Amino acid sequence: MEIKSSADFVRMTRTLLATSGFTRHERDGFVWWTGGAEDAPPLVLVHGVNDQAGTWFPIAGTLAKRFRVIVPDLPGHGESGPKEGPLPLSLMIDRLHEIIPEHATLLGNSMGGWLAMFYAIVHPERVDRLVLESPGGLSRPLSAPLFTHDRDEALAILRAVHGPSYVAQPWVVDALLERAKDAPMLRLTELTEHLLDERLHEIHVPTSILWGADDGVVPRDYTEAVHAGIAGSTLHIIEGAAHIPHLQQPERVLACLTSIF
Repeated sequence: MEIKSSADFVRMTRTLLATSGFTRHERDGFVWWTGGAEDAPPLVLVHGVNDQAGTWFPIAGTLAKRFRVIVPDLPGHGESGPKEGPLPLSLMIDRLHEIIPEHATLLGNSMGGWLAMFYAIVHPERVDRLVLESPGGLSRPLSAPLFTHDRDEALAILRAVHGPSYVAQPWVVDALLERAKDAPMLRLTELTEHLLDERLHEIHVPTSILWGADDGVVPRDYTEAVHAGIAGSTLHIIEGAAHIPHLQQPERVLACLTSIF
């Protein structure tokens, strides 16, 4: 499939989920995918802000050989509603709660890591393990802006997300510029109420943190603060990856997950 737009890319990723054996589900405007044996240990993959379930296509099929993999479109993202109005973080937690079975592992990227941590605090009985890829959730500043109206700054943001050698196709830059006018992140609410600076000590499940060595969004000291705040957590550096390691270095992430699990 030739990729000429953000919509093309999203369709491609979701098609690859389907061809990997994943099944799409929808209930009350909430969409999620499942793959793997019904009786396998559950693993929930939680994407970041402005992303969608298809982002996990490079590793989801391999993980489904061992786990019952559950991949939601968070509210307001992908095919999940609401399509307009505020997106409270509490709504995202509630929607996750609808599909997370007992004794699941949660793997979250960026905001998905933030949600996974918060979920483990409020529903500790359901979480066996956390794997956090460049997680957010702290009041510390990020290293790069998330919106821009300028193409040069857009390129700088894309290199922060994907690594310093990333070469963006024009449609990728166009998509980032469009995001400044219409993106789920602009609709997020309840951020302050869900900050975790003073609550990391409430996480008591085994936790592994993955951080891309070239991450230009979440700085190393931010990640170290999460690591220091969660007792017994381990930190794994993924070389050659930036802010979305599972997309940028899937084989290295899979090898790391094999060592963790």
